[in-house]
Amino acid sequence: RVFAGIGLATRASGGDAASLFRVDIRRADGFYQSVRRYWPGLPDSCLVASYSGIRPKLTREGEAAKDFVIQPHYLGSTERPAAVSLFGIESPGLTASISLASAVLKLLQAK
Repeated sequence: RVFAGIGLATRASGGDAASLFRVDIRRADGFYQSVRRYWPGLPDSCLVASYSGIRPKLTREGEAAKDFVIQPHYLGSTERPAAVSLFGIESPGLTASISLASAVLKLLQAK
């Protein structure tokens, strides 16, 4: 299964805040058509609606992309972070995912 949230989110023109993040499954057909331009063999019914939300960007439109940011969050005086945030991971994120996971694991296994 492929989890797809990109392009399925409702663009609200008003109403409550929750409406900004609802996934509109009626847009799925258009999403399938777009994906099939580069993946013609995409099987029907394999996309699953995922979340819709805010995706942080490190640069503004027109600026050069910045490298990935891996930001540990510590609570108290512990040596291990309670959480790790990853920012700026866009197109090359899949290619770099093993290296990113290794870097996060190293932070989480700190002694």
